[in-house]
Amino acid sequence: MRSLLIGFAVLVLAAGTGAWADTITHPNASGGGSTTINMDFVPVGNAGNTADDTGYGAVGYNYRIGKYEVTADQWAAVLAAAPGVGNAGYWSGSQPTAGTSWYEAARFCNWLTTGNVNSGVYNTTTWAIMDHQTAGATFGTAYFIPTESEWYKAAYHKANGVTGGAVNYWDYPTGGDTAPTATTVANQLNVPPGSANYDSVVGSPTTVGAYNRKPSASAYGTFDQGGNVWEWNEALTAGSYRGMRGGSFGYASYVLAPFSAMNAGPTYEAIDLGFRVASVPEPSTFVLLGMGTVGLLGFAWQRWKRTTA
Repeated sequence: MRSLLIGFAVLVLAAGTGAWADTITHPNASGGGSTTINMDFVPVGNAGNTADDTGYGAVGYNYRIGKYEVTADQWAAVLAAAPGVGNAGYWSGSQPTAGTSWYEAARFCNWLTTGNVNSGVYNTTTWAIMDHQTAGATFGTAYFIPTESEWYKAAYHKANGVTGGAVNYWDYPTGGDTAPTATTVANQLNVPPGSANYDSVVGSPTTVGAYNRKPSASAYGTFDQGGNVWEWNEALTAGSYRGMRGGSFGYASYVLAPFSAMNAGPTYEAIDLGFRVASVPEPSTFVLLGMGTVGLLGFAWQRWKRTTA
């Protein structure tokens, strides 16, 4: 009975976190062994929400997005497994990777999806992008750079409005309408709820998710969508330029707001520019997860009642 209760408790905790932990394993390009990447995602529901007054944020399907920015460790591991991804980035360990071009981020996502940097959501010859829902159905689980609206919704949408609308968006990606406090990690306990790494308060990226001592996540549970490093998205502007959002450790608060967006050529690299991965699993996965959680909890409860009767 003790083991059953422990399993029941773990299941409840897993169901309550609203997070997904993907373990992604592919053979190394050299043929010597394989490489495993662990990535945390949060589900973004409320499919069919409307955009806010910027025109962004409407997404007609459920998807997932990285709870954190891609880290330097994750980038280095994939680079070692498949050197064709790109060049070594900036920073180290659990800091977000940076110095990553849009093309390199796309190859990284292809590797996550298929184990081949040239096969996946992105055609690396034409740079055509597969529709994300189609990609999920095609590959089982597809990984990609988020569209601008996917990124925007995860950052600013309040998550409690099924129909969406401008009133259902926050002004900042820390779950509020007041700019987060620029503070060091060490000082978070002494600041009001909502803090982030920007305005040169630290001078470099902090470990992803470090700003969690006070409520500093978006409504969907993402961290660091404001500050730390700029993040690529799939927006295509000015010919071949790609979108960037979220600001970085060196910018002021205005770049954390919804109206702020930048773009750069797909080969552009900078010490404060990284990315976050989004994902669409098979269409039935969201439904099965909900049904499975309810079913397993019910099964565990019935077994517990029988063993204690």
